[in-house]
Amino acid sequence: MQVATVNLKKSTIGALRVDVEASVPSNQWVTYEIQFKDKQGKVIASGIKQAWSESGTWSEEGESGYWSEADTQGGLDVRTNQDESAALILDVLEYSDTAGKEISAPVSFNVTVRSGVVDRRYLWAGLFGTGALSLLTFIASGSGKLVLRKKVDDSDVSDRADTLGGANNLVRARINIKTDEHTPRDLWVDLVVRDGNGETLYDQSHTVNLNISKTDKGTVTGGKGQLDVYFLLEPRSSYGFQVEVHPDASVDRTALTVQEKVRTRWPVQVTPLKST
Repeated sequence: MQVATVNLKKSTIGALRVDVEASVPSNQWVTYEIQFKDKQGKVIASGIKQAWSESGTWSEEGESGYWSEADTQGGLDVRTNQDESAALILDVLEYSDTAGKEISAPVSFNVTVRSGVVDRRYLWAGLFGTGALSLLTFIASGSGKLVLRKKVDDSDVSDRADTLGGANNLVRARINIKTDEHTPRDLWVDLVVRDGNGETLYDQSHTVNLNISKTDKGTVTGGKGQLDVYFLLEPRSSYGFQVEVHPDASVDRTALTVQEKVRTRWPVQVTPLKST
């Protein structure tokens, strides 16, 4: 869907920024893509955001309460070396609930466009928008087809995808971790991949550096970390994924997301696995 036509101006300092916030009801996920296209329809900048909103109740030792968390804001910074007119496109790639059931309802967005912005922050976790004329580039992967998503309020998560993989089909396993105020700087993630017969094809440990959150007074409030591992799985079949995070004392939540037909804008390390 074309949102607007934007005039991109050549600038040595600053960039044009698009800020997007999705209106996502509780316990739903939406993946959307922001694009700039020139008059010939060529994509000169793009970025993908997985937005989510979740809530629930908790009870412990006779007490109970309500929790709510969301991550719905995405954005894109664009710098060009020439003045040109571009179409701002916003597309919904996937919309589902936390159980993975697809939703056909429309999604509302709040879009803000500003020029001359100087900002070195990552626009969203692990993703930096870019274009062919930009000085920036993607440091994470592009879109893919979701085949598995599971989230637990613990340090261990596992699930199985019925059908994925095949020749020339890049698969990404993404692990997101959230820790409490006792978080260490680093965690170790054990990732295991098994085929349909239960045979272990991959069993490796990865170090994850956490982004630590603090109050204005310097008190640690928690941490977040992300790990992406890429595979080529053959043949196209059923594969199981198991994640264990160590040390587990401070881990509040672990999420496993597996996508296939992934495209990357940057070279990534890929592990080929073949089931017999």
